[in-house]
Amino acid sequence: MNARLGIRWLDPTGVVIERMPDSVAVRIRLPNGEVYEDVQFARAFPLSHAQGYISVLRREERDKFVEVGIFRTLEGMPEPSRQVLEEELERRYFTPVIEKIYSLTEEYGQHRWDVETDRGRRVFYVSNWRDNVHELSPVRYLIVAVDGSRYEIRNLEELDSKSRAWLDKLG
Repeated sequence: MNARLGIRWLDPTGVVIERMPDSVAVRIRLPNGEVYEDVQFARAFPLSHAQGYISVLRREERDKFVEVGIFRTLEGMPEPSRQVLEEELERRYFTPVIEKIYSLTEEYGQHRWDVETDRGRRVFYVSNWRDNVHELSPVRYLIVAVDGSRYEIRNLEELDSKSRAWLDKLG
């Protein structure tokens, strides 16, 4: 750990990153023997340096994550581990743009979205509307699904009237 900055730099060589059995959760085993389950990865500089400075976050509580450390680079990381990490980053930063809403209904306490995106038709679920639909501007929204995937409405005013009507029903 760099005491001045409070950053723990992780060595990518010898690390094992794998999916936990019968789960979408990810586990990391560091070369020193430490094991962390239910981890997530985040880019410190997602636009300017997407392949470096990758933060490893472990779940401490339901919605609270604590940083385990940062990989300066992924160079030297075993290929199976790197593949899982890159899949997780792709999932985290993949944000299809919603172009049309076919239906927006409530099922089992969650909102079921059936939409057309710039990446094709998708169906996803959102729980707790207030915590998972974020207004980025008066016409732009970021929606976080229960599986962690993200969707964006770039311009509410550009949606067709039926799509806007579905949103209006939610208030």
